[in-house]
Amino acid sequence: MKLIDFSDDDELYLFERVVKNLQSFYGHSESDAIRMVNEYYHKFTNAEFCHRYNIPVQTVDFFFHIEESGMADRVHYYQALDHEPNEAQFIEWERKIRL
Repeated sequence: MKLIDFSDDDELYLFERVVKNLQSFYGHSESDAIRMVNEYYHKFTNAEFCHRYNIPVQTVDFFFHIEESGMADRVHYYQALDHEPNEAQFIEWERKIRL
């Protein structure tokens, strides 16, 4: 399994680091981490999905702002733990594991 084709090498490098963070911090296998990153990216960059949950479409600027550890948290929370998009609940959860 491989990561989807991203818009440029910088974005690809960011998500390669997200995969590594999912492995080291959460203990996911490489194949599971790649699958979850691909699924997350597909969902949260899809206008219809985001409209359904009344959230903005996530962009390259958003991904770089959040950085790899924050994106790993998001991928784990929404894909591995299967939570519905809810920013307030995500932030509460993230505070518990990172602070």
